[in-house]
Amino acid sequence: MDSSRILGLPVKDVYDREIGTLVSFEIDPRGMPSRFFIMMPNGGFIKVDGEAVEAGKDYVLLKNFWKIKAENLIRSVEITRRRIEALENLKQEHQIPTNIYDELRGTYLKDMNDLNNRIVELFSELNKIQEELKTRLDTLTRARSINRVQLSTGEVDEVSYKAAETMIEANLDITLLEIKETESILARLKNMRQRMSPEVVTQQRVSNFIELLRSINSSSRQRDTDSPLVVRLQSVMQNQSSQ
Repeated sequence: MDSSRILGLPVKDVYDREIGTLVSFEIDPRGMPSRFFIMMPNGGFIKVDGEAVEAGKDYVLLKNFWKIKAENLIRSVEITRRRIEALENLKQEHQIPTNIYDELRGTYLKDMNDLNNRIVELFSELNKIQEELKTRLDTLTRARSINRVQLSTGEVDEVSYKAAETMIEANLDITLLEIKETESILARLKNMRQRMSPEVVTQQRVSNFIELLRSINSSSRQRDTDSPLVVRLQSVMQNQSSQ
């Protein structure tokens, strides 16, 4: 894709809605576009990853960047899970030295914990998107109902009503489709987390709880941040890691 040729082109989403104009991009060390900047009609900007943009003839297509992010996460989790499984098999078959096994196991578990954190963040993002979509759905439904009342009372004419109804119906269809897609991605992420190593999830929960306790200690202005409960939880977590 020749990025210089798409500067100034209108940007549409996957539902054929025009959302702005592509005004700038960043290039990575390999000479590939890594970020695109889209100016919206209200003057705001959207910054998206290079893989979320596809060049058309007369416009630029913006793919669902949250969907791309989710699919990349799911792919990364699956690869890391398979690495951990392969490592355990090699250990059982005595085909890998203990020190290398320990090193790789620690690396893969850290990778999985990082992925787990990113999944939690994406969950939060998608839940916010769902709330926005449901608010939009409610607004469109309310507007349609008001229009029907006003048509019945003669406050709006048939031509104006049909023009508004066409726009509302199109946006309702798109909104329902977006809700369905976000629900599908959320379900896939939830299923992926359930398939993740229980050890990874347990370690993450203990780590989060320790950070919470430290925060409580700090807010209470306690000098001894290593309270007995925190030390005990750290010991439990270390014991689980060594098993």
